Amino acid sequence: MKRLIITLVAIVVATLQVVAAKIDSMEFHSARDYRIVGKGFTDTESFYDRLPASVKEGCREELWTLSTNSAGMAVRFRTNSKSIAAKWTVRQQMNMGHMTTIGIRGIDLYRLTDKGWQHVNSGRPSTKSKENSSVLIEHMNGEMAEYMLYLPLYDGVSDVQIGIDSGADIAQPIDPSPRADRSVVFYGTSITQGGCANRPGMCYSSILSRDMDFEAFNLGFSGNARCDLYIAEALARLNPTVYFLDFVPNCTAEIIAEKAVAFIEILRKAHPTTSIIMLDSYKFPPSQFNLDQRSLLEGKTVEMKKVAEHFKRDKNFYFYEGASYNDGECSVDGAHLTDLGFKAMADHYQKLLKKHIRK
Repeated sequence: MKRLIITLVAIVVATLQVVAAKIDSMEFHSARDYRIVGKGFTDTESFYDRLPASVKEGCREELWTLSTNSAGMAVRFRTNSKSIAAKWTVRQQMNMGHMTTIGIRGIDLYRLTDKGWQHVNSGRPSTKSKENSSVLIEHMNGEMAEYMLYLPLYDGVSDVQIGIDSGADIAQPIDPSPRADRSVVFYGTSITQGGCANRPGMCYSSILSRDMDFEAFNLGFSGNARCDLYIAEALARLNPTVYFLDFVPNCTAEIIAEKAVAFIEILRKAHPTTSIIMLDSYKFPPSQFNLDQRSLLEGKTVEMKKVAEHFKRDKNFYFYEGASYNDGECSVDGAHLTDLGFKAMADHYQKLLKKHIRK
C-alpha cells in the first residue's frame, strides 16, 4: 500500500510539472483586450464588477460584495492556437458547502460550432491560492475558431489572461454571438446569480443566451434581490430588449407590497415600450410538505397578483405565475438548482422569452 501511495504521488507531481511547463511555454493576453459579454456598465470601481461605482455609497455591504462577483460575464475571442489555457486571479477565494469550487470560482470554455456553442472544458481553481491557472484544451487542429470563456459565478476576478501557443494568433471575434443588438437583463436571487451550477456556463441565463443568441446581463444577487430602488435606477441605465425579474424568493410579502410597483415603474419610465417579465416564486420542493413555507409563498403570490393588477393596462408587462419545470429533483438543497434544474429552468423560460426575442 505504501508503495502504491508513493507511486500515485509521483504521478500527480509529474503531471503537475508537465502542466506547469506547458503553461510556461504559452503566450498570455489580457482578457480586457477582447469583447466582454455580460458587462453592463463601464463606470465600475473594478473592471469586472457588475454594478456602477456610484451605487456603492448607500448600498448594503453584502449586496455590494456580491456585485463584485463576475457572474454571467464571459470573454469572447478567436484563435488558431492548438492549445488554450487561462490564468485568473480571484478576489475572495470563496467556498460554499453546497456548490462546486468550479462553479464558484472556476472558469468555463465554449467553442462555436456549426451546431451552436459546445462545451470544451472547465478550469479548476486552486485550493490554496487566489491565483489560478489551467490548460483547458490541447492537441486541436489549429484552425481559426471562436471561443467564449465564462468567468466565476460566486467570486470576483481582478485579472484574467488567455493563453495560446507561441506563434499562434488571437483576435477579436467576428461572429456576433451572443448578439448585443438584443439583450436580456436578469434581476434576481442566488438562483439568478448561478447557485448552484456545477460550472459557470450552466447558469440558466447563460444557457438561454447561448440557445437563443442574445447577450445576457446577470444581475442576480444572492439573498439580496429585495427591490431596492437604487438598483432599479442602475438597471434603468441599460437598454435591453427584455427585463426579466425574479425577485420574489428574497422578498417578504411586505417588501413586495412596499417596493415592487415603484421598482418596476422606474424601469418603465426609462423604457416605455420595453418588455418587462415578472415571475412569481418557483415552488421549492419542501413547500409541498412544509405548511409554513407554503403559506409564506402563497402570501407572496397574493401581493404579486396585486402588482400585476397595477400594470394590467401595460401591454408590454407580463406576469407569469408558478413554474412548471420543478419536478422535485432539480435542487441541491431544497432551493438552489443543480445543472439538471438549470437546464429545466432554461427550457421553461425559453418558451416565455420566444415572443420577445425575435430573430
